[in-house]
Amino acid sequence: METEKSDLVSTEGLFLATVASLKQEIQELKAQNIILRDRLVSKTIQEEQLSEANHRLQTEIIDRQRTETALRLLLDRLSSEKNDLEIILDTTTRHSDTIEALLYERALSLAREVTIDGLTQIANRRTFDQKLEVEWQRLAREGLPMSLLICDVDFFKRYNDRYGHPAGDDCLRAVAKAIESCIRRPADLAARYGGEEFAVILPNTLKEGAAFIAEKVCHTVSSLSIKHEASFISDRVTVSIGISTIQPTKKLSAKILIESADKGLYLAKKQGRDRAVFNAD
Repeated sequence: METEKSDLVSTEGLFLATVASLKQEIQELKAQNIILRDRLVSKTIQEEQLSEANHRLQTEIIDRQRTETALRLLLDRLSSEKNDLEIILDTTTRHSDTIEALLYERALSLAREVTIDGLTQIANRRTFDQKLEVEWQRLAREGLPMSLLICDVDFFKRYNDRYGHPAGDDCLRAVAKAIESCIRRPADLAARYGGEEFAVILPNTLKEGAAFIAEKVCHTVSSLSIKHEASFISDRVTVSIGISTIQPTKKLSAKILIESADKGLYLAKKQGRDRAVFNAD
């Protein structure tokens, strides 16, 4: 009986020892499993990092290749432009006199475009305005008189309607040339004022001298004998002229001279046209 009990205790102890050993092994296996899992996660992260680094490297390689291609193209273009510049420089050096002459002619052409009326080839309105202001200030300082003529082609609209605009342009060119031929002094200026109107600036000119020039303009234009069957006053083209003479001062504006000549032109038309009238107001 005691022997059996002793064997039972021994078997139970062996069983408990075996169970304890198995528990220990299980714990060790769990610990190893955790280590392996951590290593696996770490390896996955490293693979992802390596993949990202590889992607960045490939992108950088492509960017550098593109940059290298762009730089090569730029170098080729610069080389070509350098050759072109050398050719231009050589041509410019060998033909400098000709180029300088062409540039001078172009500058003169541009100056004419700015100051000359394209149709009539006399001074344009811009030149007139500038000249009027300059002469007004000069004569105000010197205490000298200034006269202005404003000329209008009589019944020009009817002329255009009868003969057409090309003929009207020819008429304006002829009238402009006739008016310009009536002045001689360097300071005098004939200009196209607008449409069929022309203006003549006469610095240092009294009303008697201005009236003489105005009558000369009327006669010269009439002597052109440009046919005008649509006119109510003549069988040829004529002009009406307003005359004004004022002593410029720094307190007055040159506009007063224009306004006065405009009134004279109104009076000339009212009195029958084909004449010059001095505005005494």
